[in-house]
Amino acid sequence: MTTLSRFVLRTSGMLALLSLAACTAASSGPTSPTIHTVDLVDAQAEPAARSLFVYLQELRGKEILFGHQHATTEGFSITAKDGTQSEVQKAVGDFPGMFGWDTLSLEGHEKPGVFGNKTQSRDNLIQVMKKAHEQGGVLALSSHMPNFVTGGNFYDTKGNVVSQILPGGSKHAEYNHFLDMVADFALNLKDDAGQAIPVIFRPFHEQNGGWFWWGAPYRTREQYIEIYRYTVEYLRDVKGVRNFLYGFSPNGPFNNSEKTFMETYPGDEYVDILGFDSYYDGKSEGYFEGAKQDASLISRIADARGKVAAFTEFGYVGVKPTGTKDLKFFTKLLSALKSDPDAKRMAYMLTWANFGTDNIFVPYRSAPGLGSHELLSDFVQYSLDPFTSFSKQVQNANPFSKTVNTIAEKPLVHVVSPTGQQTLSSQSTHTLRTKILHAQPSKVVYSIGSDPTEFPMVQDTSSPMSYYTAQWKPDAALDESATSITVKAYLQDGSLLKDTINLYVGESSGETNPLVVDTFDRYKGSSELLDAVYSTAGDLNTITLDSSTLGSGKYGLKFAYTLGSQGYTGQVKNMSGVNWTGTNKLKLWLKPDGSGNRLVLQVNASGISFEAYPSIAGTEATWLEIPFSSFKPAPWDTGNAGKTMTPETLKDIRSFGIYVNKNDGTPNSGTLYLDEIIAVP
Repeated sequence: MTTLSRFVLRTSGMLALLSLAACTAASSGPTSPTIHTVDLVDAQAEPAARSLFVYLQELRGKEILFGHQHATTEGFSITAKDGTQSEVQKAVGDFPGMFGWDTLSLEGHEKPGVFGNKTQSRDNLIQVMKKAHEQGGVLALSSHMPNFVTGGNFYDTKGNVVSQILPGGSKHAEYNHFLDMVADFALNLKDDAGQAIPVIFRPFHEQNGGWFWWGAPYRTREQYIEIYRYTVEYLRDVKGVRNFLYGFSPNGPFNNSEKTFMETYPGDEYVDILGFDSYYDGKSEGYFEGAKQDASLISRIADARGKVAAFTEFGYVGVKPTGTKDLKFFTKLLSALKSDPDAKRMAYMLTWANFGTDNIFVPYRSAPGLGSHELLSDFVQYSLDPFTSFSKQVQNANPFSKTVNTIAEKPLVHVVSPTGQQTLSSQSTHTLRTKILHAQPSKVVYSIGSDPTEFPMVQDTSSPMSYYTAQWKPDAALDESATSITVKAYLQDGSLLKDTINLYVGESSGETNPLVVDTFDRYKGSSELLDAVYSTAGDLNTITLDSSTLGSGKYGLKFAYTLGSQGYTGQVKNMSGVNWTGTNKLKLWLKPDGSGNRLVLQVNASGISFEAYPSIAGTEATWLEIPFSSFKPAPWDTGNAGKTMTPETLKDIRSFGIYVNKNDGTPNSGTLYLDEIIAVP
């Protein structure tokens, strides 16, 4: 009797997940083990990592694995924080099916790490992860990285960090040291038999937000893609880490737009797990529908690409010991996911740590001085649902013992630096770097624009990444214009690999005057360059240059928006920490749309988001001057409530945002025009 499961599917050049079942000679004989074949980021992944991928993929649509960050190292009801006790186990009688930690533990900033002793921190984290693994737990490692430029933490958005840690950047060596620490941990994470324990590694998460230094306002799309690729290549190819699966997880919602979700996607060759992070504030019932819509979208994308889909972070923020507004959070969210055939196909959903009583993500039972949390009953009902999976179910499934083959990695070329859409000075010589993977080229060349002339690139063996490099000084004829660089790798079998990036030659597409946010003339009419400088936030919008409706000069900004489930939309420009000391107001030209929606002008000064709200109820174009005394900290930034824009905070302007918020009864769409946005004394 022959058993048949899924075979290789190749559609539109995408390799879908496949699994091949071995055949038995006769129905009466013993059944041969199923041999699965998968396409992973790492074709040489350890057997347990391969097996974990197949387990997660097969779990989808049957159960959702419940995960908890710091499950055994933080909690109100547990007395031992060495991996033997868990808030979840105390609450529902079983450990979670997934255990999450962060690289902050390796640095000694979070338990079980020891500050100032990275070796002990590593060993402590390995110890608690081993215990979780022995309990059948799936392991995850997120990464809240330090600011490598300033020495601050992940919330310190100053310094254009991504550009500085990329190859050629001033802090590239420091970033390599950080990855060395991660690799050292991964290579030492083994069970008692000496077998590598698999981990889902999830770097640079929630990158479409603005709260981390790798967020949208502080880097370009292309820079994000390249730093994610570099991270994978360094850990896998240089350090030999073979027990990682790699996760990609922007912050929801995505308005049912694949383009929005995939904006910074580094490519199928670099991602095993497609996920999203989304938190409930206890106010918006639309959250549950939005989470279902996001999960459904990501599940379909994952299916098309042979990836695992997951709810990489979820939770109810602001929950305290008492006063919880929604006492059915867990069961309502689970019901929403189960109601959709695609949304229910999340492999796992992981909630955050119980660090303190201001944000309780897992309700506790019989905690000293606190009793039992009012959300406990709902969490128990969630755990009893046959669709949720905890430690015992994982142990019974034996997720690390499947026989799995991997598909050979395909040849690939990508330009590492400069990154696409970058502006290069015509007065300087620039280093071109190209990475060739899984192939031996006989020749590597580059060409500029439409000129067919090919210039040689040579292999830099002094770099552990072994780039092909060349030095390029733009021709004077390219000054103040857009162009492209195409790299070609001629392979020994006669095939050709190539990659093309678009560039702008000239002065920075930002303004040379630090007091100028934007006059929109420096983009030379290229909306593509404009779009590369600004980062989208919230619901859908489109920005273009407009030459007919403007304050002065040749171009102004056309901002067309459509408000959806999130209720706000915006564009943010990185200001690179300019100094506005000596100014006291913002001047701009504005043509409102008469919608009555709420226009928000947001200035991030010294890490504080200050906002002003000029009216867009009318339609008459006007010049505005808004005193900085009118700017107030954003309502959501409660930690900075009452602060003002002082000469001290004005020394460090990090970003400028243009947002539209939905008001009750106002239109969902509209178009604004802005120009000549300048800080003035």
